Amino acid sequence: MADEDETNEDMNVNLLIENRTNIIEALSYDPSKAFDEARAKRVLSREDYNKLEDSYPRLGPWIKDDDPQRDPRREELRVHEAEIILQDLADEDLLFFVKIEKSSLSKGLRKAFPNLCDAVKEAQLLPKCTLKDFEEFKRNKSNNRVNIILDLIMEEGAESFRSFCEILLHDERMKVPMLKSINKLKRDEMKKELRVWGKAQEELKEELLKNFRIIRDYNVTLGGCMRLEDRFVEPVIVKSEPEIESQEHEMMKPSREYNLKKTNEDRVSMEDLFKQNESWVKHVTKVLMFGSPGIGKSMLCKKLVVDWAEDDEKIKNKFDFVILLKCRNLNRISNETTLKKILLNEYPSLKEVVDDLMENASRVLLVLDALDEMKHPLDFDNVCKSPQEANKVGSIIAGLLQDALLRHGTLLVTTRLVGLQWLQHVCYDPRSTCKVEIVGFSHEKTEEFFQKLYGNEDKAKQVLQHVSENEVLSSLCFNPVFCWITATCLGRYFDSHEGSTRDPVPKTMTELFSLYLHLHLEHHGGKSITSSPDLLLSLCRLAFHGVKERKILFSDEDLKSDGITSIPPAFLSEVFLKTEVESVCHYEFFHLTVQEFFAALFFLLPECEECVDEVFVKSNNRDDDRFRIVQQFLSGLFADKQRDTLGRHFEFSTKPKEEIHSWLQEHKQKDLNCFHCVFELQDVEFTKTMMEDVKLERLTHNMTSPLDCTVVVYALQTANKPVNSWRVKLGSTDRAQRMKILAPAFPLCERLGFNGQSIGVEGLEILMKSLVSKPNRLKELWLMGCQLGPKSGPILRELSNINNLEVLNLSRNPIGDEGLEGLMEGLKSKTNLRILWLMMCSLSTKSGSILRELNNIIKLEELHLSSNPIGDEGLEVLMGVLKSQPKLQSLWLRGCNLSTKSGPILRELKNINNLEFLDLSSNPIGDEGLDGLMEGLKSQTKLQTLALYGCNLSTKSGPVLRDLKNILNLEKLDVRGNDPSLDHFINK
Repeated sequence: MADEDETNEDMNVNLLIENRTNIIEALSYDPSKAFDEARAKRVLSREDYNKLEDSYPRLGPWIKDDDPQRDPRREELRVHEAEIILQDLADEDLLFFVKIEKSSLSKGLRKAFPNLCDAVKEAQLLPKCTLKDFEEFKRNKSNNRVNIILDLIMEEGAESFRSFCEILLHDERMKVPMLKSINKLKRDEMKKELRVWGKAQEELKEELLKNFRIIRDYNVTLGGCMRLEDRFVEPVIVKSEPEIESQEHEMMKPSREYNLKKTNEDRVSMEDLFKQNESWVKHVTKVLMFGSPGIGKSMLCKKLVVDWAEDDEKIKNKFDFVILLKCRNLNRISNETTLKKILLNEYPSLKEVVDDLMENASRVLLVLDALDEMKHPLDFDNVCKSPQEANKVGSIIAGLLQDALLRHGTLLVTTRLVGLQWLQHVCYDPRSTCKVEIVGFSHEKTEEFFQKLYGNEDKAKQVLQHVSENEVLSSLCFNPVFCWITATCLGRYFDSHEGSTRDPVPKTMTELFSLYLHLHLEHHGGKSITSSPDLLLSLCRLAFHGVKERKILFSDEDLKSDGITSIPPAFLSEVFLKTEVESVCHYEFFHLTVQEFFAALFFLLPECEECVDEVFVKSNNRDDDRFRIVQQFLSGLFADKQRDTLGRHFEFSTKPKEEIHSWLQEHKQKDLNCFHCVFELQDVEFTKTMMEDVKLERLTHNMTSPLDCTVVVYALQTANKPVNSWRVKLGSTDRAQRMKILAPAFPLCERLGFNGQSIGVEGLEILMKSLVSKPNRLKELWLMGCQLGPKSGPILRELSNINNLEVLNLSRNPIGDEGLEGLMEGLKSKTNLRILWLMMCSLSTKSGSILRELNNIIKLEELHLSSNPIGDEGLEVLMGVLKSQPKLQSLWLRGCNLSTKSGPILRELKNINNLEFLDLSSNPIGDEGLDGLMEGLKSQTKLQTLALYGCNLSTKSGPVLRDLKNILNLEKLDVRGNDPSLDHFINK
């Protein structure tokens, strides 16, 4: 009987435990009628007692007369039972259990938060967090602080969270909320709820793997597929603030080298996209990812969801659910809808959990891929705030972007640059927002891509060697889609009989895309296209209208309006892609540049009746770059090689040729794209005609990419015409790379300037190699402020091979005595050198002995040594050298650290008979030094200008200066910065 009573008591106690909140409420209103007092006290914590006593004073005597501590034996049994439940709980169920109970746990642990932080730190459950991080945690007063800890521990994995639960169960200050939550696991309702969550997650994974794990392989027969993992190469991702105004075509952007160099410190891996910026902030909740078409945004999204679905630890521990929505699929929705319907329409597996997911989106990742492809305008004036609210698609997406929907969830948005203008109204919290740009493949990633594509290392090396030697192809290959097109064409080229010396490897963009089209027409059923001229014409017309309207997605109605009724399946899978969702079709060209190629082809088909003026004459607006690549393709398609390649499949018209050539001639002085067109054309005679009166400096002033350099060099080399003067502008990026590209044109120049271009020693070496590699015309070389240092000396020795050099300016380069020594070696045989500028070159007193080599330069007219502290010692040697310079007319020695003792040395100026200009400013020679100078200059009959600014001269020098001015009949005598009365005295 006693056992039965004890059993009943245990049952009653368990019942009271499960309904503890109700007991507290009942006691608050009427303690005498609530429950049996003794049993009630077993389940009330000290915190509950204190709360009741503070709120209801009449309970005070009852509480104080009783011991609120629970039976220790029963407490141990409950903890032990909870530990067994935790051990038996599967990892997935544990994380879902935490998701369900997070709110209760957070509320129960809030007051013990400092103790919670100490316990987590001591157990090393967050190894990435430092002591400083934990101190920040403990000072955090937000209501969300416990959730932050819970989320971070869950990201470490189920086992870490299991250990965390064990810690709570054995801590008197934190065990009660943990016991309460774990006790719910006994209930059938909780077990059923966990099964529902687990089933939904597994079914979602199956859907994602079915949709995205297998991709089409365009390198095999029609319909061939392969695993995403076998083809995917992670592109370079960098933190970047998007420039909404910058919408350059990828062919016009700075090179891969610039994109990678400038962002080395800001690179982000896929696994770090959602990494918290600050340890005390929840993980990143919004990622904005932008990039050019074909750069790899959609492929990365697919890889992300496939990794999660395949239980990749790097992302699995961060998110319980990952959902991918393609924005183009939202275009089929014409009526008002709800977020719930959108999610269930794409992923029916979420039916049982979608309401809870939308209410509590913690650890949910929603990917919105290709926002720029959505036709619905974003409506930020009518933001949807409820997942159950019917609204326009634009309002719902605006609600997601503004955090009005799926609050506490994580959102990843991808878009082309053109789509960024839609996001100007979104407010971003910099602490929880990550803005990144995909800049494409590095050289290493390009190699990895080629090797994965070919599955043959030798073949990959062969093709990569050709790509690396061709700036156009190399620039293309930073973009994954271009990389695929290049790899496909060149791979088949090197495999076929076409790879003979009679058929050179493609080197222009038009050659590559012509080969691309030829291969598909040849090997993938293209005859059905070419045998129907109207079909090819319609496809090209569609491409042109799309470029004109900045449109890359086409509907069935678009196809019909351009006369396309059917397209052979082979062509659809290779060049023109079809996507079908619920019987709604979208079409697009394989890449924007493929579309631009077909748009250009449109005007060369005999059946085309439209005028090419649309592409050239009407696109003169500098900000309108829609047709720039089309212009290049149109020009390139007139080349013999392209016409031979594609002429096997269809006829060409030559009608627009004269009009295009005329336009290029007319605009060549102001539009560098004209020379991109000339490069694509590869017509030697026409190139020579284009270069006859071109103003090179004006044309090249705005070179923005290595490709610009490539086309300029092609034009210069092809014309093989001497260049009178060229002040090279390398821009702020890729200077060494651009120097390498431009180098073949340097020997054509008589005057070559790089002033202010930080070419460094690497650039100088490139320059010297190009000048000595073949006969050059160089007479003047300007290298002021080019960041040349002491190590440039050995390279400057190569100046000995530039026979006609007359002018050399190396000012503002800290070459020092070491660099000067190499320079003098290079100049000692330069008998024609007239002008040498070495201002601010960090020369010391020891430089005098090195400058003795100037004895061999007998035609020197100007020597500029200002701002070099050569001192009196260096001056003494220099004066000995200048005796042998009968033609020296101008000498700058401003700021050379000359003292009052320089007077006797300056007397030696009497040996320089043709001196017309002398600057000794900013040297404290004083009155004593001036006396020596007077002796050296009084026999100078040709001196016109004497600058003595800031030479520490007093009124005593007045008579000397007046006599000097009168004797020499000076046109200008500058004595500013000395005694103020001197000027008046001289002109008295």
